[in-house]
Formats: sequence, structure tokens, C-alpha cells
Amino acid sequence: MEQNQHPPVFNRLAEQNPAPQYQPRVKARPLMEPIEAVTTCLKKFIDFKGRARRSEFWWFVLFVMIVWWVFSSLGMMHAAFSIIGMILSFVLMIPQFAATTRRLHDTGHSGWWAGMMYGLTLVAYCSLAVMLIPHLSELMAEGDQMAMAMIMADAVQENPAAMGVASIAGIIVFLLMIITLVFCVLDSHWTENKYGPSPKYQ
Repeated sequence: MEQNQHPPVFNRLAEQNPAPQYQPRVKARPLMEPIEAVTTCLKKFIDFKGRARRSEFWWFVLFVMIVWWVFSSLGMMHAAFSIIGMILSFVLMIPQFAATTRRLHDTGHSGWWAGMMYGLTLVAYCSLAVMLIPHLSELMAEGDQMAMAMIMADAVQENPAAMGVASIAGIIVFLLMIITLVFCVLDSHWTENKYGPSPKYQ
């Protein structure tokens, strides 16, 4: 007696909806080492094009902060170190501006956010310079903190307009700094954007 042959059972639902074909997962390149990040940013001193990943940007920010802290601490002993620290901060502002612009590009944002922030920072620096330059020789010669504070107070009284400009610029810079900080902590776009290929993902 012939046995009943059951027809094969097909999964009609799977046939109508085949499994999606996923793209291969992108892999992140290793983090930049501190020395590599600092040297990269210094080599790209005035390079405002392209993108910079978080490790490159934040290691360089830490380097600039350490330089500022060292000379600020030394400035407690003598005003000459404070002057040197201000000059170095001014010089390092250029590669930091470039690195911030590239970091914004990496998250898909315009570098004009950094342009406004650093432009107003420059205005504040220039206003302070106009206020302090007439008293520079006194500050360089004085080692006592109380005496230096009195000299700076006199400088503010002699030029309140410069102090006003520096204060207003400083407030706006602070607000722009918060906005830029939020953008800079975002992860890199894993695909190429209009500023170039991703420096992190491959």
C-alpha cells in the first residue's frame, strides 16, 4: 500500500519578506596618543580644512590648559611669567582655533561657531592689552601680588571703555563656548561628510 506523500512546507512569510542584508559594521581606528595628538595639531597650525576626531582635539585642549596653568602658577611669583603665559596663550589660540574648526567639521557643524568664539576672544585680549600696556613696565618690575593688583585696578579706572568691551566680549565668548563644547563632545560622523572622510571610522 502506497504511503501518503506530504508536500514540502514552505515558509510563505519568509519568502515574501527575506532577511535584510546588513552592511558590514564599521570599525573605529585606535585612539590618538597624547603626543601624536599635540604634534598633529601643531603641524596643522593654520589648517582649517578637514576633520579632527575627539582624541586629537581633547588631548590638544589639555596640553593648552597645562601650559596656561603652569605659567599662571609661575605668575604668582613674578609678573613676567604671566606676560609670557598670555603671549603663549595668544599664539596657541591659532592652532586651537584650527583644531576646534576641524572638530566641528567632524560632527557636521560649521566652523563659524569657532570663528565667532575665537574672534571675540581676540577682541577681549586686545582690549586687555590696550588697558595694560601703559602699565607693562610697572607690572614687569613688581613682584608683590597686592601691588600688581593695585596697578591693574588703576589700569581699569584709567580705561573703563576697554574693560567694558573685554567684559561684554567675555560674556558672549562664554555662551558660544557652551554651544561649541556640546558640538565638540559629539561622536564623529561614521560616513564621509562635506568636510571630508571620517578620521575615526574605516
